[in-house]
Amino acid sequence: METNEKSVVRRFYEIVGSGRPEAFDEVVATDMKGHAGAGGDLTELKESVGSFLAAFPDLTPDVRHLVQEDDLVSVWLSYTGTHEADFAGVPASGRRVKFPGWDLVRVRDGKIVELTQYCDLFMIMSQIGALPTAAPA
Repeated sequence: METNEKSVVRRFYEIVGSGRPEAFDEVVATDMKGHAGAGGDLTELKESVGSFLAAFPDLTPDVRHLVQEDDLVSVWLSYTGTHEADFAGVPASGRRVKFPGWDLVRVRDGKIVELTQYCDLFMIMSQIGALPTAAPA
């Protein structure tokens, strides 16, 4: 049986997949505290996810595991998308990417109140051609 906290977290990733970070208000508290890739607050979270969506407009999260302890939900997921606009100074390559992510989400009263996000930026940069694929001999 899925808990309310897990349902809120799952809805968060549905919103990411819809390409509408402005809809985060539905599941994220206005005073949310963010860490790492999430930015510091709700506004920065919207901007951070929005910048990913600008570069990878078909960004699709695939939630693999949700593990809960009290009000914390640990999320293991992967993302896929197509590099269609500038990302971290790298022009659109048209390449498909797939990269893992791990998030730690605190949910209280039906809203995300704290979010720590990590994704494998090295893997993204490698897949869009920003890094060499082999060391010189």
